[in-house]
Amino acid sequence: MVRLQLRRNRVRLAAWLVALVTMFAYVASYYQELFPTQAALDDFAAVSNTPGIRALTGLSPAANTLGGAVWTKAWMTIALALALGVVFLATRNGRADEEAGRTELLRSRMLGVHAATVASWLVLACLCVLVGVGITLVSAAQGLDPAGAGLRGSSVLGASVAGVGLVGLGVGAVAGQVAGTARAANALGSAVILGFYVLRMVGDLGDGALTWASPIGWGQKMEPFAGDRWWPLALLALLAVVLCTVAITLEARRDHGAGLIAARPGRAWAPRRFASPLGLGLRLQRGPIVGWTIAVVLAAVLFGSVAEAMADLLDDAGGDTADLLRGAGVPALLSMLASMIGLVTAVFATQSAVSLRGDEATGILEPQLAGAISRTRWALERLLIPVAGSAVLLAVGGAVLGAVYGATVDDPSQSAAMAGATLAYWPAVMVLVGLAVALFGWVPRVAVPATWGVMAAMWFATMLGEVFGLPDWVLDGLPFAAVPYLPLEPFSWTPLVALTMVAAVLTWSGVHRLRRRDLQPA
Repeated sequence: MVRLQLRRNRVRLAAWLVALVTMFAYVASYYQELFPTQAALDDFAAVSNTPGIRALTGLSPAANTLGGAVWTKAWMTIALALALGVVFLATRNGRADEEAGRTELLRSRMLGVHAATVASWLVLACLCVLVGVGITLVSAAQGLDPAGAGLRGSSVLGASVAGVGLVGLGVGAVAGQVAGTARAANALGSAVILGFYVLRMVGDLGDGALTWASPIGWGQKMEPFAGDRWWPLALLALLAVVLCTVAITLEARRDHGAGLIAARPGRAWAPRRFASPLGLGLRLQRGPIVGWTIAVVLAAVLFGSVAEAMADLLDDAGGDTADLLRGAGVPALLSMLASMIGLVTAVFATQSAVSLRGDEATGILEPQLAGAISRTRWALERLLIPVAGSAVLLAVGGAVLGAVYGATVDDPSQSAAMAGATLAYWPAVMVLVGLAVALFGWVPRVAVPATWGVMAAMWFATMLGEVFGLPDWVLDGLPFAAVPYLPLEPFSWTPLVALTMVAAVLTWSGVHRLRRRDLQPA
């Protein structure tokens, strides 16, 4: 079973491992160049010691050291990503396999009731350990440990990330036993992890007591490069063992195919809006819409609150920051922050667009087409969600960013200006939506992974392309590179019109092909 789990998950396991370790390596390398002096690190610590930064990322007691600065920047993101990723993988190998009938097929042979479950947990626990080891090695190679401290700080850093990942494994294991479907298990596990994060956030904004009530807070309180505490790792491991024990107990007692919480029958009636593709799509995607709206608003609030201080810090740091921001000063930084809101919105739009293929694969599409709804109408109505939703998210994100920044400099006009700067990225987002629709129409079986692969490549090239020295023709060919870099650069309609036309052609190609091909369920 371990061999089977490795075989089925080899790509996902490798992707999570490489992505998380590479992300940490990039931050460590970038911060070495960004803050070459102690004065720059002191400025960073001062900027980081604000309520917004403490709430979102935590604050290292050694934020004025290179290791503490890297921890403040990367630790929370990597630890949360690992915990959520392990939740998704645990659900895929547990509840999703049971829902699809694969577990029942395996158990028809000489296989114990818990064999598949325990094999999955062993593989995922190894993933957590490997991510921790990789981060430890990268930290040691980058010289993040203080002089004379050996590798103690790097080891504590890697162990803290691995410990939070193990808690994610326990949460995913229990969620798979409690929920009756893979989707519900993913939602439950994610909600628990994010609840731990919010609990830690409230604790860091207060007296710190609630921070100790959150497992994420336990990992944070290991304090690499400062306190170097090992004993919170025992709490993380103990909680993971307890959660897995609970999951094993539930698996032994519940009915196969059922969750601890029984599925409730739906209402005998439904609103008339559910009879339309748009109404049903909004109902099915209400969770992602709410979640991405909250994420964009929080990001905008954070960006706006630290924009001026961060611009001063980057100017003082010197080095290559002006090249990375394509300019210097607050306008350059605001332009970069606007592009980041555009990138986040592009993920929402892509997720919404690939749901067209998800509805076809799961059989939701076929009953809708059995009525008086054409394929073209269905596709166009569903595409209204990413088209209009991304425009709203861009406008809201830019307006909030500008309003928060404008409040710090007493300039109310910044809200409208930044809303326009972020809305300029709408045509680039639509190109990605159009690509998703074209792949859905022509190659539906690989549309989802291909679309997400393009999205990941674009994120990498946009955020890290110049750092890794990608050719100019690659960087200039990105949809986001064609957008005017507002407010630093002057506005121009020409690239936006061109991007809109490309998006329209791609969308038309996919919808036109959908009208003529057979439906291809999973």
